[in-house]
Amino acid sequence: MEKPVRIYQCENSPDGILSAVFEAGVSGYGHNYIKIQPLATDYIYNIELFSEYIKVETSGKKAENVLKTIESRISYEAYFFVMSVLLSEDEDRGNVIYQFVTYGFTIGPGVTKALQLECVARIFEIKRRVHNEAHFYKEFIRFHEVKKDPPVLMAGIEPKNRILTLVTAHFEDRFNAEYFIIYDKSHKEASFHSADGNCMIRILTQEEENRLDSLLDIDGKYPDLWKVFFEAIAVEERKNYKLQRGNLALHYRKYMTEFMENN
Repeated sequence: MEKPVRIYQCENSPDGILSAVFEAGVSGYGHNYIKIQPLATDYIYNIELFSEYIKVETSGKKAENVLKTIESRISYEAYFFVMSVLLSEDEDRGNVIYQFVTYGFTIGPGVTKALQLECVARIFEIKRRVHNEAHFYKEFIRFHEVKKDPPVLMAGIEPKNRILTLVTAHFEDRFNAEYFIIYDKSHKEASFHSADGNCMIRILTQEEENRLDSLLDIDGKYPDLWKVFFEAIAVEERKNYKLQRGNLALHYRKYMTEFMENN
């Protein structure tokens, strides 16, 4: 017997999505008739006729329960897949995670290799894209000094996905004794690392955003020296802008010192 699709609407956050996965899982309604819909504030959603909508309250406890269950009943690799997809901004990530988890409870650890399943192929695709973007930013980030006593380094990024945790972890290991800030303008959040090794990532207030925006304006002798070096090592006869754009897309250049005048 056909049933109406039940759509679980949740906060557009990792805890919100996992709370919806929890509620959908314990409902016993039938996996084929369930969708998870994270509600972004700046997106207009179409109402599906004959569907049942359920609002889900975000619960950190339920989200934690889902993650622990994935790791214990499926595998750590499945847990890693889910955590990676939670960093994405793909509209279907809630559905993908829910279907992946339900298959995982049936198949077990082998679910991460079952690429013949649509949800597994999709989760693999999203995971790879998230980590590729994080990898690019690890290579392309440029820090500049915004305070001298003590020295504080700052970098700006505008990623498509919420990769700030991945990028920050990379620089924590390399700049362990430095004060640095990585400002994600796309998602209005920043990581703050202190010289004693402590680090936190949080959503910014409007006042904090304005302050960090002002600090992103690069001036001073060191950026100028970097630009001079970049131009000096270039070989005029071997310039290939098409190849350059293929290796370093324009999207990543906005806060790269050597391209500041060429965006």
